[in-house]
Amino acid sequence: MITTHTHDLLIIGGGMVGLALAIDSARQGLQVTVVEQALPEDETPVAGVYSPRVSAISRESQDWLTGLGVWQHLPAGRACAYREMKVWDGQGQGRIGFHADDIQADDLGHIIENRWLVSALWHQAEQTPGITLVAGRTVQQWQHQGDQMLATLSDASVVTASVLAACDGRFSKVRRDAGMATREWDYRQHAIVTTVRHQQPHRGVAHQVFLETGPLAFLPLQDEAGDQHASSIVWSVDNEAVQALLDLPKEEFLTALNRAFEHTLGELTDCDPRFSFPLQQMHSKRYIAPRLVLVGDAAHALHPLAGQGVNLGFQDAATLANEWRRGRQRGEDPGSERTLRRYQRQRQGHNLGAMVAMEGFKQLFGSDHPLAVLSRNWGMSQLNRLSLAKRPLIRTALGRINAD
Repeated sequence: MITTHTHDLLIIGGGMVGLALAIDSARQGLQVTVVEQALPEDETPVAGVYSPRVSAISRESQDWLTGLGVWQHLPAGRACAYREMKVWDGQGQGRIGFHADDIQADDLGHIIENRWLVSALWHQAEQTPGITLVAGRTVQQWQHQGDQMLATLSDASVVTASVLAACDGRFSKVRRDAGMATREWDYRQHAIVTTVRHQQPHRGVAHQVFLETGPLAFLPLQDEAGDQHASSIVWSVDNEAVQALLDLPKEEFLTALNRAFEHTLGELTDCDPRFSFPLQQMHSKRYIAPRLVLVGDAAHALHPLAGQGVNLGFQDAATLANEWRRGRQRGEDPGSERTLRRYQRQRQGHNLGAMVAMEGFKQLFGSDHPLAVLSRNWGMSQLNRLSLAKRPLIRTALGRINAD
């Protein structure tokens, strides 16, 4: 016998954005099912042991997650606040600094390992009325039928919903199956990620140096004891050079990394295993189809130098849940074209603008032409002297979640 479950919203993908969307949507009165192929991890943080996948969570995102009851579930001490960001041109003398005091804020954001944020979201989703979590299963097929979406799961059960939200990431199967075209940029580079230990404490400062091949970021980490001698790195390198760096013995890799980072935090003493992923940008030409909506990385994926990645996804989720709240007040079906179009209109242009800005930034700092080097170094130095002029840049970098 086939079991059928009927809800207002079916979310495919129980990562950070999918779970956040579920919680906010349920708070708006929707009945939500989340299907996630991975089983939740039940882990306890270990001092000094870090996961290589981290996110820079903006102040706006933190405030929203706190309002959803999520931030309170993070392990004590594992969200590392950073009050300052130092950026410089590795090919010149240009430098610029951003400080929380410039915008009268306690901090600029937090660096947090993805695993703990997912765990906190999952914990809150379990406690939120109106959410059904289906872990360890996948959606085998789905179809639009009248005013419903029908999805068959890997256990042969069927979920029907008014609207299906694809939160299944950069390589979204839902987006591909729906035939939704994308625009893509391939930078012909990879990002090397790992966790490093350094002699000097980072003191809550994030660092980014622009090298000839691309940016190198040091993102501050801390554990429950408050240790500040570890950072997560994201190092952009050309495709032809990435494997050589991955294959280097640890000591030689640390030497090369420290040279690129200009020994900013003293000697690098250790690093975890290294991983890499290709650097690409992707933007879906449409975010919606009949009773279908793309959210987060399923709709857009940015170059990591933006530092916005998941924050843009959270803004998508907050905007969509808010549109469902407004729709309910008007008596609209959550899968109605009118509701979904309002979401697309608000988010598509904003996300595309962020991607275009990052592309221009990447091209500017990727050029080694003497005139480009001179111009950007002069511009950085001049701007660094004008704290008032820096405020809009800082606020833009921190992201903004749409409200009423």
